[in-house]
Amino acid sequence: MTVSLLPAGSRILAESVSPWSDALNDLLQPPVAELRQTVSVNVTSGGTGVLMTFTTEDIDTAGGHSNVSNTGRYTSTVWGYYLLGGAVSFASNATGRRGCWWRKNGTVLDGSEIVMAAGSNIVTVPARSKIVELDVGDYVEMIAFQDSGSTLATAVTATQQPTMSVRLVSYLS
Repeated sequence: MTVSLLPAGSRILAESVSPWSDALNDLLQPPVAELRQTVSVNVTSGGTGVLMTFTTEDIDTAGGHSNVSNTGRYTSTVWGYYLLGGAVSFASNATGRRGCWWRKNGTVLDGSEIVMAAGSNIVTVPARSKIVELDVGDYVEMIAFQDSGSTLATAVTATQQPTMSVRLVSYLS
């Protein structure tokens, strides 16, 4: 006995396989973004932190970032589990601490904060790697913190630019 999904002589139309081809394309080339901050941002001392903005896209395979609006966000275009990474570099100042953390849809992600002592030179704080579930339209942001007692700028020289990396790693729950 033979089971056929299509009647003999039928044609497969692009509309009928589009959802499958989109999923296959996402598996073969998952959404990936590598963003850099090339214009310094002032980070006030203490408080709730400052949103990092990114105006250079080295990679953005799914169009999840905009250099025009909401430049601090990566917005998911595909449901799944994403790996987040990055870093924030602060101008030289030996006083206080430097740190960063992640937010999803404006809410701090538990377990995402990292804080370290300042140094006499530029300090780069690596963001904690986090895996986060994002639905289509969900967004992630990186927040920078410092408590030197005065406003500090982020360092944006070539090797010290703050970065955000986002990569779809799984569709499985």
